[in-house]
Amino acid sequence: MNRVIAPGDRVMVTPLKNGITRKSYKATVVGWMSSGKLKVQPDGDKCQSSKLVNPEDVKKLADKQQV
Repeated sequence: MNRVIAPGDRVMVTPLKNGITRKSYKATVVGWMSSGKLKVQPDGDKCQSSKLVNPEDVKKLADKQQV
């Protein structure tokens, strides 16, 4: 498994705000933004909007699947 996060990879997002861990969720990476943040699509409802997250809050689960 490649250690670098790339679009299509599955990740676990664990947001941290004011030193408190928020609810974790699984997501798929959409891409890197020029600001250095990751754009992810959370699992679940497909009409849910993408989120920008800190790369430090993300743990890689698996590489994108080859078709």
